[in-house]
Amino acid sequence: MNLSDYQDCVCRRMGNTQALCRGELTLGEQGKQVRLTPKTGEQAVAVVLDGCVLCDNQLKCDGLFLWQGNQRQAALLVELKGAGDIPHAFEQLAYVQQQRPEYRALVECLRAEAGAGGRAMEKAVVITNGMLSKPDQERLEDHYDIRVMAVLHCEASSPIPELRDHL
Repeated sequence: MNLSDYQDCVCRRMGNTQALCRGELTLGEQGKQVRLTPKTGEQAVAVVLDGCVLCDNQLKCDGLFLWQGNQRQAALLVELKGAGDIPHAFEQLAYVQQQRPEYRALVECLRAEAGAGGRAMEKAVVITNGMLSKPDQERLEDHYDIRVMAVLHCEASSPIPELRDHL
């Protein structure tokens, strides 16, 4: 994937300068982490949005995974959020997906890799140490006009959620 304009924001195996990078394909903060592990023949990158691609005071989410595999592509927005602020996570994800030209440019980089007529699935996920009922999730999705693929539970003592399981 040609992400030359955003290279400083891509997580690397070693020498990361972004605090959200917990490894090449892992994002995390305050005990909440998420990873995307590609299978053989697939590619993925983790991109730090908050404080790197997006450095202003407008709404933003924490990160983005770009994934390619088996003639499919996906852009997976990630918000790492504490238990008491889950509704704000939906607002942040929706704003980035619907209003941020930087996000659109990253999705276009992914689509360009697919060639003519390339399409990329756009998904969003919340990683939280809180819980959210299905009716509450649906209400938030309707309110912010966004579909959230999953609200995954993670805390410092729990296994790191794997986004590959949700593609």
